[in-house]
Order: sequence, then structure tokens, then C-alpha cells
Amino acid sequence: MRKKKILVIDDDEMNLQIAKMVLEKKLACEVFSVDSGSAGIKFLRRENVDLVLLDIVMPEQDGIETLAEIRNDALIKNVSVIMLTASGAAENIQRVSELGVQDYIKKPFLPADLVARVKKKLDEIREEEILLIGDENFLKSMQKLIEENFSYETQIATSAETTEKILRERNIKLIIANAEMKFIDGYKILSMIAANEKFSAIPFTLTTDKKLFAQLSKINQPPAEESPKFIKKKIASVVTSAIGYKLNLRD
Repeated sequence: MRKKKILVIDDDEMNLQIAKMVLEKKLACEVFSVDSGSAGIKFLRRENVDLVLLDIVMPEQDGIETLAEIRNDALIKNVSVIMLTASGAAENIQRVSELGVQDYIKKPFLPADLVARVKKKLDEIREEEILLIGDENFLKSMQKLIEENFSYETQIATSAETTEKILRERNIKLIIANAEMKFIDGYKILSMIAANEKFSAIPFTLTTDKKLFAQLSKINQPPAEESPKFIKKKIASVVTSAIGYKLNLRD
């Protein structure tokens, strides 16, 4: 299970330090911090995060302007946001509400309140996951590959019963099945998925370990002049092409 990632955007150094110390200790998450709205936008375009804590009152670019920029950016517009505010001004509340945010934490915040509010918000975020179906050795290799290169969690299934249980209980974004299943009844699994309207609407692809991992050799030696951002996108592109489905990738 990967750690949740939180970005705190606040020009107050003390707030940044407290938030990082408390949240990492109490929620076992990764907390990143920047001191301006523009720096926050750049970070979000570079890294995947689960939640943003955004201060309203900041110099140069305030939190409302930053939130508007986030919502107008196709790459990062869906990130969850909690506003940090020292005042409950009706005008500010209305403006951020129009931008899709109803969650606030009053400043100065108490550590216990911060933890409770952030935990509640993180619990509300349904993790999008990928379901891997096949033999155990294939699944472990595929699981490691995906979780190292993408922000998605993975679930694995080695039987029709486990597959159905996961599909009913989890928020599955994509199903990847090994075309060379040796020890499980692949036909039974595919029939079960096809017979359920909800399950059959989930994008589905068949692949093989040889096809997938052979593609990775193409990006083992990226040109020296390429930046880490483009190397990451190239890796992601090769992997998603290999599995036959284009994930929603960020820079």
C-alpha cells in the first residue's frame, strides 16, 4: 500500500513545519510543502498528490487565484483541496465554493483538528485501482512494475471468486488479464465479467509478460539530454502501449 501524498501550499513557514510533522507522524503519509501558489502549481504538474492544503491569504498569488488556476488546468483540475483560512469571510467562502471546494480548516489550527479533517478527507477519496488477473508469478511482476511507475494501486486475483469480490468492493479503473493463464479458469472469469453490466463497462485488456517486459528494453538507456519529466512520460507511454490501454498520465 503506497503512502498518501499531501501538498501544503502556505507562505507561513511555521504552518508548513507543523503540518508536515503532525501529518507524517499521525497519518503515515508523505507531506510536501511550498511557500507560494505558483510553486504549488509547478509541483502539482510534476508530481501526483492525493490532497492539497491551500492557504487563502498569500502574497502575489493568493489561494483563491491558485485554486482557480488548478481547476482550469486539465492536468491537475481533479485534485482534492482543503482551504486553510484565518477568516470565514463570506465572499471567500462563496468564491472557493464556486470552484468546487467546501472544506476548510481554520488557522491557527490545532494539530488534532488538522489530523481529523485531513483523515476524513482522505477517507472520502476513493482510490482508483487496477485489477490484475492471472498466475501469481506474473501478477507480482506486473504489480511491481505498475506501482513503481504510476500513481495507481493494484489488486491481484488468482481465481474467479477473488475477481468478483474485488470488482464488487473496490473502485477498479482497468482490468489487465494474463493471456497465458495456466492455473486458473480464464474462461470462467471472462464469462463472469461479461455477464455483469457494471463489470463489463470497465476497460479490459489481455497481455503477456513477454510482450510487456520486452517493451521496457526500449527505454533502459534514455538520451542524456532528456529531462526526468520526459523520461518518466516515455516510460509511462511504453508501458501503457504494451498493455493496450492509455492511462490518464500527468507530467
